[in-house]
Amino acid sequence: MIQASSNTVVKSKGEHLLRLYLSLPADRREQMFPGTTRAAKLVGIPRRTIQFWVEIGKVEAISVGRKYKVHFESLLALIQSHVDEQ
Repeated sequence: MIQASSNTVVKSKGEHLLRLYLSLPADRREQMFPGTTRAAKLVGIPRRTIQFWVEIGKVEAISVGRKYKVHFESLLALIQSHVDEQ
């Protein structure tokens, strides 16, 4: 039962992000949801690290085709939390 509840929350977040992504004009989409390569360049960390964080659920993203579009605010929040821990 806990698993089903957890999946419902994840699905709800994913649906919310997808609705947000689709509601944005194309130029804002790229700002708020860059691909992993662009996000990596913007924050100065390896692309694979961002992909891994998405895969384990530390960073929110949506899947567009076979690519991730990273919710940039989520990425920045994770990086900030790592900085605050140090």
